[in-house]
Amino acid sequence: MAIIITTTGPITSLPTSLQPKNKNFSDMIAIIQDEIDDTTNEYISQIQEAIYSAIRFSAREPLYFNETRDITFLTTKNQEWYGATTEKAIASAAGIRFVFIEKSDGNAKRLSLNSPQELESAGSAHGEPYAYCYFSKKLRLFPCPDKVYKIRLMIEPYRLEEVLKADEESPWFLDAFDLVKARAKYELYKDILKDADSARTAFADFNEQLSALKAETSRRNGSGKIKATVF
Repeated sequence: MAIIITTTGPITSLPTSLQPKNKNFSDMIAIIQDEIDDTTNEYISQIQEAIYSAIRFSAREPLYFNETRDITFLTTKNQEWYGATTEKAIASAAGIRFVFIEKSDGNAKRLSLNSPQELESAGSAHGEPYAYCYFSKKLRLFPCPDKVYKIRLMIEPYRLEEVLKADEESPWFLDAFDLVKARAKYELYKDILKDADSARTAFADFNEQLSALKAETSRRNGSGKIKATVF
């Protein structure tokens, strides 16, 4: 006996689905609440703090979305130290990769990185800087500039603007959403929920997400390897 199957024909329409959008702080809270089964808002405050903590922790890593070469400032004659009063990014930089002097012809000369001890013992001199060091949230140029020079910084990681609004877009919720979420869940399970097994799972997820972002950063930079932070 033959089995007859009746079909409805080709599917010509799909059910309405959620439209992709850039996620934000509120979205992350809602997803974490769902994943840890917080149906009564019992842990809403701890979740928010865990997200901020996860961002602070992750901000130490040089990734493709927290790097910049757009920080410039002008030196002052006879001034060798430069900090937040000159350019706030100098004091807040998590890592200064390179320092350049930009020439009037459009070319740039890269300055050599020295330790603070090396420049301290180098004595005093004035001229066009060819070296620098970073100490106490300040950049020292050596020799001390004898005139005005334009300095360009290549910073990675660069401190992104702090998230202040629940619906505010940020690279942390676009490029690194899964990274921050995993780290926040790890801290929640470890410190608040006291669930060691779930904490281990979340920590493994965080490391996986971090490895993926580092690999993507390496591909985008064309280096083929992960670069260490340099001050």
